[in-house]
Amino acid sequence: MALISCPECSKEVSDSAPSCPNCGVAIASKAESRAAGASLTTVQETSKKLKLHTLGSVAAVVIGVVWLMAQMNAGEGGGEPGAVPILLIVGGLGWYFVTRFRIWWHHK
Repeated sequence: MALISCPECSKEVSDSAPSCPNCGVAIASKAESRAAGASLTTVQETSKKLKLHTLGSVAAVVIGVVWLMAQMNAGEGGGEPGAVPILLIVGGLGWYFVTRFRIWWHHK
């Protein structure tokens, strides 16, 4: 068992390790990892902050849609929908797509 340099992050890793403990890149061959009984898994590391941003944006869209539906049902004569629920929907969708881009951009 020797220490080798990880091809991804250049940290020292055991040559019998299934993956680098620092960055997660596969080190051992698939045959060696099957023999060891450990399957390789990929872990997506997304910060809690970005997960909360996604949740907040979805909540804004849902609140905007419910509010818009309530306004349309209350004004059954075809009244103008208010600007606030429409802004919530459009802003929430924009926030959602920006957050998904940030998650993709910062993915390790």
